[in-house]
Amino acid sequence: MFCLFPHPCKAADKSFTVVLDAGHGGKDPGTIGSHPSHREKDIAFNITMAVGKLLNKKHPNIKVVYTRQTDVFVELGRRAEIANKAKADLFVSIHVNSLPQNATRRVTGVQSYTLSLKTAETNLEVEKRENSVIAMEGEAAKKYNYNASAESNIMFELMQDRDMKESVEFAKLAQNEMIHTGGRKDMGVKQANLAVLRLTYMPSVLLEVGYISTPSEENFLMSSQGQSTMAACIYNAIAKYVEKQTGKQANLEKVEKPKPETTQPADTAKAETEQQTTQTAEPATPSETDSPTMYHVQILAGSKKLKDNDKQFKGLKVDMHKEGNTYKYTYGSVATLQEAKALKKSIIDKFPQAFIVQF
Repeated sequence: MFCLFPHPCKAADKSFTVVLDAGHGGKDPGTIGSHPSHREKDIAFNITMAVGKLLNKKHPNIKVVYTRQTDVFVELGRRAEIANKAKADLFVSIHVNSLPQNATRRVTGVQSYTLSLKTAETNLEVEKRENSVIAMEGEAAKKYNYNASAESNIMFELMQDRDMKESVEFAKLAQNEMIHTGGRKDMGVKQANLAVLRLTYMPSVLLEVGYISTPSEENFLMSSQGQSTMAACIYNAIAKYVEKQTGKQANLEKVEKPKPETTQPADTAKAETEQQTTQTAEPATPSETDSPTMYHVQILAGSKKLKDNDKQFKGLKVDMHKEGNTYKYTYGSVATLQEAKALKKSIIDKFPQAFIVQF
C-alpha cells in the first residue's frame, strides 16, 4: 500500500489504536475552580481513565494507549511522541475550559477543537491557555518552533490535510454526543493552533468538557455522575468513529442525563469522584449534629449511603448528615473553630480534600 503521508497507512487487519490524553498533570494543574482542590488535571484524568475502561470493556478490539496514567507532568511534545510511536489511528485530548478570574460573565458548554494554523480571534484565549504549558518545559520547548515560517506552514497543511478532515469528522461526533447524549450546551466545533495537536500524525481532537469557572458546571464536573457522563459521551463518539473507519459495530454506552438538582456540591464532590460505592451508613445521633455551635470536619459526600465501617473512611468513626439527595460524612464534633482546625490537621494526610463545616 502506498502512502502520501509520513505516518503509516492503516492495514485492513490492523487493530484500531486510540491514544487518550488527560490534559495537564503533575506540576501543571491546568485551570482551577472555586477551591484549590478543584483542578483540571484531576477532572481530565478521571474522565480519561473512565473512557479507557469503557473501551477495554466494550471494545477489546480497540487498543488503548494513555499519555499518562498517574499525576505526572508530560511535555506536549512527549504526548504527541507517544501517539506517533503507537501509530495511533485517533488522538483524543481531554481538557476543562475556563474564563479568567476577573471575567464578569458566566459561560457554559462544551467545545471540540481541531487544528488550524489560521486561527480565528475568538479562539486565541484557548490557544494561549492550552499552549501555556510550553513555558514549563524549559529548553525542551524549542522543538515546537511555535512561530513557524510561511513555507513550513504550507508544508504542514499539505501533510495534515487528510487527517484534518477526519479530525473534524470525529470532533462532530464528540460534540454531538456531549450535547444530545450528555445534555450539555453546544459551544461548537472550532479550530485553533494547539501544540499538542500540531505535533501528531493522525486525526487529533482536543475536547473542552465544560467551564470550571462557572459554578453550575464546576459542580457537574467535580461530581462522579458528571465525570461518568462525559466519559460515556466521549466513549460513544470513539465507538461510532471506529465503526465508520473499520465497519465494526459500535457497542454504545447508555447515558442517563444528569438532573441539575441532584448534582452534588463542588466543594465536596472530589472525594466521591475518586471513590465510588453502593454501601450504606447509619445516621449520626441528633445531639452530635444538630447543634449550631458544633464544628465538624467533612471528609466525603455523595448520593449514596455508606456503611459506618466502609473502607473509604480509612478507619475513622464518622457521622452522616443528609441534605436533600446528598449524604455528607463528617469526622469529630468540637465547640470551637480552633479545635476544628486541629482536628482537620490530624487527618489531612488521609483526606487532603477535608474541610470544616458547622451545622
